[in-house]
Amino acid sequence: MKQHLSIWISAGLVSVLAAPLWAQTQAEADLLSAQTAYQSALSAQRTTQTKTLDLQAQLESAQARLNRAQADVTQLQGALNQADAARQQNDALLNAAGARLDSAWQAVRGGQ
Repeated sequence: MKQHLSIWISAGLVSVLAAPLWAQTQAEADLLSAQTAYQSALSAQRTTQTKTLDLQAQLESAQARLNRAQADVTQLQGALNQADAARQQNDALLNAAGARLDSAWQAVRGGQ
């Protein structure tokens, strides 16, 4: 199979290289030019198709990372809200305990 492919490629290469030699008429020259233009356009199409597929994969990956980041932001916002509520509750308890301590201290000092 490999040898057959090698022979086919070699024959194709020889025919492409020898093509200007057999292009004896204008029609043959036009055919050769059209074949060359077609091969060039096909190569460009393959290149852009490969680039498009690569960019599409990169975009899908970036969108997945964005979705994960948005989920992280939502989770962190919820955790921050809970922590802030707990802090406010602890601040209120600390203020109440401080007021009670001050009151008890004043009662002890006033009783002396």
